[in-house]
Amino acid sequence: MTVQEAFDNFILSRQLSDLSHKTITAYRDFVSPFVAFVGPSRPFPDVRQEDVQQYILRLLKKPLSRSTRATYVRHVKIFLRWAQAEYGASYDARKVKVPKSPKREVRIYTEPEVSAIFGSITAESDWMVLRNKCIIALMYDSGLRQSEVCTLRRSRISYADNRMVVRGKGDKERTVPLGLLTQRFMNGYVAMCPYHSDVLFVNRRGESLTGNAVKLMVAKLAGRLPFELSSHKLRHNFATNYCIDQYEHKGQVDIYRLMYIMGHEDVETTRRYLHFAYEVIASRDSISHLDKLGLSDPGAES
Repeated sequence: MTVQEAFDNFILSRQLSDLSHKTITAYRDFVSPFVAFVGPSRPFPDVRQEDVQQYILRLLKKPLSRSTRATYVRHVKIFLRWAQAEYGASYDARKVKVPKSPKREVRIYTEPEVSAIFGSITAESDWMVLRNKCIIALMYDSGLRQSEVCTLRRSRISYADNRMVVRGKGDKERTVPLGLLTQRFMNGYVAMCPYHSDVLFVNRRGESLTGNAVKLMVAKLAGRLPFELSSHKLRHNFATNYCIDQYEHKGQVDIYRLMYIMGHEDVETTRRYLHFAYEVIASRDSISHLDKLGLSDPGAES
């Protein structure tokens, strides 16, 4: 069994697990450099812990961002862990340390900023304006990904129950909430759209909207705003606001419910939004001890 054969079998196992083409492509792109480094024709049992360490050191010397290095190592670790379980190995995949990625702060949009986002949406026709507003609302208020927006079907939307069924990563379906304002955008768009198909969002020719089209629409919208905007940031806002709203309403947050709504496989991916939310809540609830002391303004005494 060579390293290349082990890697080919690993990719096959990912395909048989019905992972998306995008995910499988990521495994190929991020693990192939490691295969080339240790030698594709090298017998897999000869791969040692030192080989893995030397590869990580090589990555650290390259002009890559910390998050990119972490992505390379994370994918290699998944491959090594799988190969160790399948074939046995002299290395221990558990000892592969994924470099820490820089902490990504979630920028919570203020009410005026949210109004500015929707107020800046334009298109060549009124029905497309409503379409774009609905898309932004679905990402901001329901946490949908770009791909989930594009595959959303009219038959899977329940206005009476304020929810919809979306198809996410790995072709898995889940039920997510549907807000009333989003419903109004959606109803207006459906009423004005000159095309009818079960796929909800279409382009000017009546064809299903693509993820790239949504990405370009959001990028153009971001160019009109004085602050950063992206599909990911809208989805991150949903998750953080969900935690804040749940805490303020119920005094606690069901992180596993949010995990389901977001379509995450690992609760740790969801938990980071809880940390962001608690930072916001803590700063809002903070009481200044200095203000409580009632000291006079030092500047007024001079």
